[in-house]
Amino acid sequence: MKVGLIAGNGTFPLEVAESISQKNKEVFIVALKGAASRDLERYPHIWIRMGQIGRAIQALKENNCEELILIGGVEKPNVWLLKPDSGALKLFFKLIMLPVKGDASILKALLNFLEIDNKFKVVGAEKYISHLLMSEGLLAGEKIDEQTQIDIDIAIANCKKIGSKDIGQACVVVDREVIASEDDSGTDKMLKDIISKELKFNKKGVLVKLAKPIQDRRVDLPVIGMQTMHLVNEIGLCGIAIENRSSFISDKERVIKYASDNNIFIYGLSNENL
Repeated sequence: MKVGLIAGNGTFPLEVAESISQKNKEVFIVALKGAASRDLERYPHIWIRMGQIGRAIQALKENNCEELILIGGVEKPNVWLLKPDSGALKLFFKLIMLPVKGDASILKALLNFLEIDNKFKVVGAEKYISHLLMSEGLLAGEKIDEQTQIDIDIAIANCKKIGSKDIGQACVVVDREVIASEDDSGTDKMLKDIISKELKFNKKGVLVKLAKPIQDRRVDLPVIGMQTMHLVNEIGLCGIAIENRSSFISDKERVIKYASDNNIFIYGLSNENL
């Protein structure tokens, strides 16, 4: 049995593929053009554009993939430029019928399409990379002070609010003020927007990122990596708080070293914090 990997952007898909291979399982990769890394080409693969869902499913079946993992970010496409194949059209008709069209709802429809209509077993990446899940407590940086803890608490409440509405997973709070909330453009876009407004802080404020309460844990769990770390440092935030056992750290060793070198804390939120 092979494990199929539908890969978006970032280094995370490669880490997942490497971990699957290290467990003596074969992996076949469907790499999204304009998103996935060329480094994935060391494994059996095909490249597809966003509208070629039918071709992806055919290739996964031809390569005897039973388990399927969806991993890596994807920018929202211009639907008028997709040129969907027959498989994509079948999925689009299902999406059109959704009463709510947030990310969690769309991903749920996609999972049903893959599992019910096409008989794949979709599994979470944590099955193969549990070592990259965030642990509870302080992973890097110094002890959190009282003011920062207040910012974290405010950010948690805001993340729960936007998550329950299927809007986003993350926000930034500085001096008890929510200065940015994530939408479907993603965390890094939110951080880049802060930079574009020339907002700069001197080691205060936090980025908090939580899984949406309504989302399926098999897809789109929060991830931080080096790109996020660079942006947080450029803004001047003092740290990041993410959910223990429900968030991943991509390129973990480099992230921890970068955080320590730049005096940025990384904190794993416990159930008590939430």
